[in-house]
Amino acid sequence: MKLITVLIAMFLLFTVPAFSELTAEDIEKIRSIVKEETAASEKRMKEYVSQEIAKVNIKIEEMDKRLTSEIRALDKRLDHIFTLVIALVAFIAVVIGIPQIIVAMQRKDIRVQDEKIEAQQRQIEALQQEIEKRKQEHIVRP
Repeated sequence: MKLITVLIAMFLLFTVPAFSELTAEDIEKIRSIVKEETAASEKRMKEYVSQEIAKVNIKIEEMDKRLTSEIRALDKRLDHIFTLVIALVAFIAVVIGIPQIIVAMQRKDIRVQDEKIEAQQRQIEALQQEIEKRKQEHIVRP
């Protein structure tokens, strides 16, 4: 144990104390080193940030292209669906409209025929009355 204390004491005696002051020249060297390192660090950081921005821009462009193509596909589908809906509406109009038109035309024809029948019945009645009148006249004047 004595040996270790003696060795430590000798070691402390042989070490030269470092009591010195920095000169203005030393401070300027330190400043220039720090400036160079910060400039290099800023340059590396700017390069890294610009690379990351480029990567993000590429991803955004890819997403934009993909979304644009999907939107176009959806637009085509919507156009197709709209065309089908218009065709369906037209089909329904034809299916319902044509029978309605046919029924209306038949009713009109029936009405016209009824009017003709009524006119003919009036003529028949008028003729029957005239026949009765003539019979009466014939019977009265023999």
